Amino acid sequence: LLIISVFFYQSFALFETKDNFNFIEGNVSDPGDLYFAYYVDDVLTYDIPSKDSGYTLSSKTSCTNGVTISWNDETWSAIVNYSTYKKENNSRVKCTLYFEEKQTPVDPKDYIIAKAPEGTLIEDDETVDHNMRYIGANPNNYIDIGDRDSDGNVILWRIIGVMNHIKSNAEDEIGETRLKIVRSESIGSFPWDISDSTINKGQGVNEWSQSGLNILLNSYYFNRVKRDNDCYANSNIISCDFTQTGLSENAKKMIGETLWNTGAMTYGNIDKATLSYTFERGSLTGRGNCSSGGGNACNDTVVRTINWIGFIGLSYPSDHFYATDGGGKSEIREQCLVSGFGGTSACYRNSWLSSSVPNVYWWTLTPNYADSSYGPGRSGVYSICYGQVNTAGSKYKLVIPTTYLKSSVKIISGDGTQDSPFQVSL
Repeated sequence: LLIISVFFYQSFALFETKDNFNFIEGNVSDPGDLYFAYYVDDVLTYDIPSKDSGYTLSSKTSCTNGVTISWNDETWSAIVNYSTYKKENNSRVKCTLYFEEKQTPVDPKDYIIAKAPEGTLIEDDETVDHNMRYIGANPNNYIDIGDRDSDGNVILWRIIGVMNHIKSNAEDEIGETRLKIVRSESIGSFPWDISDSTINKGQGVNEWSQSGLNILLNSYYFNRVKRDNDCYANSNIISCDFTQTGLSENAKKMIGETLWNTGAMTYGNIDKATLSYTFERGSLTGRGNCSSGGGNACNDTVVRTINWIGFIGLSYPSDHFYATDGGGKSEIREQCLVSGFGGTSACYRNSWLSSSVPNVYWWTLTPNYADSSYGPGRSGVYSICYGQVNTAGSKYKLVIPTTYLKSSVKIISGDGTQDSPFQVSL
């Protein structure tokens, strides 16, 4: 009894010497020590909910010093992973656990229509697939798929729409209904592709399945790694380091492999939504005449394709056109979709995909099927600002990744605003 009482007395004395210590926020000595702080419905507490309380651990839960934590609902216990531990300022490892009420996963189409805030419109695009798309200058279509940068900051995406008949392989005859999303910010400016100076005058080849940008997105950005050498050869030297901003592991779990349509478009139909949607899914390829000169400089031997299977792609021109609401006037929207955007500012200004990065060109997935009247032939790719065709080797076009979530992804909370983006689960 004497030994025990002395032990507790000494422990008490030791803690008393730290009279200004803040248990929740402070840093103390002895790196590697672990302690927890608990929040229930964002309120600090000393008791965690019981297993049958209807609560679960929130995705906001995190630890300091590079330590990660996961939760087992069956055993109702935390699993702390020290494999990425980094000593920081001799501080203890603090894990902050947030508990919230369990949400019932809901089909995305039903959820986003029911939860759309006033002023946010979701319309049937009236294509053969009858996709449901967000339209307008700035709809509330933000979504959190668990994407985080290396510092733990949230990287939001935006929902283009609920897309039907999306296939994961060429043998799939029907397809699935899946969310198509686009990153809310660009990852930088990169060429779509480049080539040796003897091929298409060094301006690349407009075949997506073999393009440099495809490799950048699906090998380096997707896997959050850095390429030892630069992304592109020749004179276009660009750093290829995505260790800080590439996709996080949680985000990758939400993304499904997809059969992307890579049909080419004729230049005169670039700004017409109904025609561009058809061309994107058509049989034309990017290979055409080279209006800027013939000979070996325009003679590549790449086999063109009209589809590609992968995880990360780019938006289509039609995605931008269908996103307009014509300034809230149905007759103007109809004119934009059928007659074309042309020089009508109401079409572009009220399409959130086109206006989200104003006056700057960004790449799409669609190559140009050139004829003798329109260049630049075998290296032509469409970029979005006012529906321009550029050579694939153009350096200063923004890259904004686009992808499809798995059909098993459900929405559990949020209303699509930036402050309360849709939260998802598998």
